[in-house]
Amino acid sequence: MSDVKISVIIPVYRIKEEYLRECLHSVLHQTLQEIEILLVDDGVTDEIAAILDHYASVDKRVHVFKQEHAGASAARNTGIKNAVGKYITFVDSDDHIAEDNLKAVFSFAEKNELEVAVWGTYKCFPDRMEEYMPFIETIPLLNERLKRDLMLKTMAGDLPVYDRRCTPWGSGACCAKLYLREYLNREKIVYPVGIERSEDVNFNIRAFDKADRIGYLHRFFYYYRQLADSATYRYRDGGIAVFEKALHALKEFLDENHKPELFYQVYYMRCIYFLLSGMDMDYLHPDNEKPLRKRLLELKDKMGEEPFRSAAASVDLKELPFAKRIPVILTKHRLAAVMALFYTVYKRMGTHAQISDPKKCSSSIKQRQ
Repeated sequence: MSDVKISVIIPVYRIKEEYLRECLHSVLHQTLQEIEILLVDDGVTDEIAAILDHYASVDKRVHVFKQEHAGASAARNTGIKNAVGKYITFVDSDDHIAEDNLKAVFSFAEKNELEVAVWGTYKCFPDRMEEYMPFIETIPLLNERLKRDLMLKTMAGDLPVYDRRCTPWGSGACCAKLYLREYLNREKIVYPVGIERSEDVNFNIRAFDKADRIGYLHRFFYYYRQLADSATYRYRDGGIAVFEKALHALKEFLDENHKPELFYQVYYMRCIYFLLSGMDMDYLHPDNEKPLRKRLLELKDKMGEEPFRSAAASVDLKELPFAKRIPVILTKHRLAAVMALFYTVYKRMGTHAQISDPKKCSSSIKQRQ
């Protein structure tokens, strides 16, 4: 039997050297030493490949797996396939973790005999940090109602369908979670290959659904770097297609598992959210050189296509605050120009909760608590 307690899977593709080194430093210097680090080279440059090989040569806990570029889902599946630890966790190569992260969550999972453990995240912007978590207190073992809430949050973080124990934020990302490897293998839970966006949501919704023992630790160990040049913000003509694939997989899950209407209501709002995200990636992106009229016509056509048309027609507006009703109504009536104006104003009016110590966002590991 392996004495590795946690397998840390890190897919590596497009990454700045400084971010990668910070990430690896944070993992290699964990207070929990009985770990392995699986670096999945998903088609990196020769310079980054040399860095990965160097780390593997100086620390026997580091293993490098090379593959042709196939995307984050395939890379994480490579890690799952080759992991030997009792638990699996994922870290993105441009993020980092607190030095006591793995020790704390391992102890928490062992004490409560968990199949999945979840904890809090700091979203790191250049000028601030935001706390991101599904609950506001530690819950050693989620009951069925709280498990349902976690799944709903995973699908669409801020719909007003939760009680006071819950925060308005979700938990869709694969990071800041610990999975019992035997559980993932037994239930054949892997990443959906071919889905480029929201693949984490499709993975976690299945992992949470089948798990009998899920716990939440109210600690913030994971530092999620928000990058302006990431795929989230990069211009992509017709980019909304990547969201449509994710929505199709999510709808399949709901249908196959006969989920109740509340899950479908959250799914419908996820469709609207992805339509708005498509505006960021394509229709209203500053790098889109198409005439505005052409872009608005494309947006209007997309509003009339599935799954957005059915979603807008099926949302129960009584469950939504006024501001969230607006994009649903605009989508239903295909008012593209008004939608573009609404979204532009909405984004400019957006405010962000800032924690008291923005220095934690520093790229220096030494400045992390």
